[in-house]
Amino acid sequence: MTVGQLQDLRHGLISICSEVSLFIRAELDLVSHEDIVSKDRNSLVSYVDQEAERKLVAALSSLLPEAGFITEENTVARDNKALMWVIDPLDGTSNYLYRLPHFSISIALMSDGVTIAGIVYEIMHNRAFSAVKGGGAFENNKSITVSDRNKKSEALVVTGFPYEREVRLDDRLAVLKQVILNYRGLRRLGSAALDLAYVASGRFDIYYENELNVWDIAAGQLLVEEAGGVVKDYRGGDDVLRDCSVVATTPVFYNEFAQLIKKHLS
Repeated sequence: MTVGQLQDLRHGLISICSEVSLFIRAELDLVSHEDIVSKDRNSLVSYVDQEAERKLVAALSSLLPEAGFITEENTVARDNKALMWVIDPLDGTSNYLYRLPHFSISIALMSDGVTIAGIVYEIMHNRAFSAVKGGGAFENNKSITVSDRNKKSEALVVTGFPYEREVRLDDRLAVLKQVILNYRGLRRLGSAALDLAYVASGRFDIYYENELNVWDIAAGQLLVEEAGGVVKDYRGGDDVLRDCSVVATTPVFYNEFAQLIKKHLS
């Protein structure tokens, strides 16, 4: 697909996400405790995730009939095709179910395993972070770039915690200690997709997390890269989507922060 075709597709994704976000917002105060299922201790799901995914699959099937699907909630069978949609219908489900207004829709389009288009839609603000490979990154159709801050004392860091919290806890705390001592501040907001979108738009300077899933990070990785940032796995490689670990930052901060991650977590 050409960059022009991908840009047209990007506009279609914005419209689809805007429509599905209406449903997600409408259900916010209707979900009850009985509607929530624990996939494991720290991973929750509700009918909202599942119905939002069905709506997205239906709309994306019309937008690009030849593409297959990889979805978090498995509402459609996975079939390996050259073009694949990768969908997280509600990234930040725990925030949503606790009425914390920080959650998103994440959709990526992959061609033979390479992400060529993506969107992270911030539902409560109707804010679309989108990108196409070779065509730049955008926030509501305004071009965005990563931050130009160059002092780590001014850099804001964001992270997330894996479901298995006890695993390598001391190593994780060692990284947190260095961040607290040397950087402007640390945040944990609960939506990996939005964390990456915020790096792409210059709100955050550094994001790191592991034990993620491809639908958490495929769109956000493209956003950061098209906004001029660096995205690597914990080992410093390019296998982010298979390794499911991420260090996303600006070129200024990458080398030093990557060494911190390699020392404690790779």
